[in-house]
Amino acid sequence: MVEKILIDNGIVVTMNPRREVLRNASVLVEGDRIADIGDAAEIRRKHKPDTVIDAREKVVMPGLVNLHLHPGTIIRGVGEHMGLEEWAEQILYPYLAAMRPEDAYFSACLAYAEALLTGTTTINLMYAYIFEMAKAADDLGIRAVLSSEAADLVEGQPTLEENERAFRELHSPSGKIKVWFGVEWLPICSDEFLLKARELADKYNTGIHIHLNESKGEVEACVKKFGKRPTERAHDLGVMGPDVVAAHCVWLSDREMKLYAETGTHISHNPVSNAKLGNGLAKVPELVELGVNVGLGTDDAPCNNTVNMFETMKFASLAQKSRFTDASKMPAMQVLEMATLNGARALGMEKEIGSIEVGKKADIILIDLNVPNMRPVHFGEYSNICQNLVYSSLGNSVDTVMVDGQVVVEGRKLKTMDLGEIIRKHGELATDLLERRKKYIKPLPF
Repeated sequence: MVEKILIDNGIVVTMNPRREVLRNASVLVEGDRIADIGDAAEIRRKHKPDTVIDAREKVVMPGLVNLHLHPGTIIRGVGEHMGLEEWAEQILYPYLAAMRPEDAYFSACLAYAEALLTGTTTINLMYAYIFEMAKAADDLGIRAVLSSEAADLVEGQPTLEENERAFRELHSPSGKIKVWFGVEWLPICSDEFLLKARELADKYNTGIHIHLNESKGEVEACVKKFGKRPTERAHDLGVMGPDVVAAHCVWLSDREMKLYAETGTHISHNPVSNAKLGNGLAKVPELVELGVNVGLGTDDAPCNNTVNMFETMKFASLAQKSRFTDASKMPAMQVLEMATLNGARALGMEKEIGSIEVGKKADIILIDLNVPNMRPVHFGEYSNICQNLVYSSLGNSVDTVMVDGQVVVEGRKLKTMDLGEIIRKHGELATDLLERRKKYIKPLPF
């Protein structure tokens, strides 16, 4: 028998085409799908659920989609106040080279736990040890699109061959784990490597997750080494299109911006990481005006330093308001769309996730309104529900999280794994890994 779960009598932020916010509404989940939505009394009259989740004084909304994540929690707080190139040389690449499978697994477990506890139900991840990434996702219960952080011009990076093996063994078109092909930033990827990534994505009818134009230094290195800016080079080698999510896209020329619109390439905007590394701010309003689909991501835990999408939503909006000295830029509903529907669209999953609609996957989160920072609550002319979700929620009021119809967070506690044990083991491994990484420090090849 398929279990029926009733999420009863909440404020439902549907993100449906009419962007309805339903008061005193309920959502019925049957198995892994949303089966009914409507007035709470009417839903109770129509259905006999096996389980009831009390949603009074709670917002019921779609789970958030983190469109660009590296789960490097194991080096959080290390290498602070460094720019991207110095951080990559001194911390990131030596650490990836020194990493062991157990390190990768527990680093991912902590990142996924943090993501779930702050309302993220889907991640688009690029990292080393892709099989450990998949095991952690399965153990925690998060929906994941996985790719290797692959490159061929730096020692110790994952390979496309490993990524291909992961696709064959892990990819599940109808399940929670999907596999794309990952491309690190372009200064450390040869033309042959990029052509191979496109060949593999086409062969398996899957996507590409790539870094483009993150920093001024990256653009300069790419021009010096290959004679082209990163996005221009990616375009000329066929590594753009509607099956591609490009992370960052901060230092874009006018021509490069148009290439995203012309090719249908999606962008993950990662404003907290970009600001923290001193890389500037992407021209999101201009890209959206061109018709580019832009979602939101957190990037790596050590250069953010969280994987909290509520923080990212707020920062994304405030940064553009500040940039334009215009408080109307990036309003709350637009940012909510970026963190839900736009992320789903970028991953080719817009028919499955991103909104609360009948027939879609039951990826749902409940936000407790009985906390100081989420009060007062208004409806009608002064409705402030969506505004408070973006500007007031800290992610710490996420009460319940459901992924694929499975409750993975309940009463703000992780249900799928022992969080205390994850933290203990993670801490043991972190110090040893930092020491091991020292022998792998080498100058970047550009």
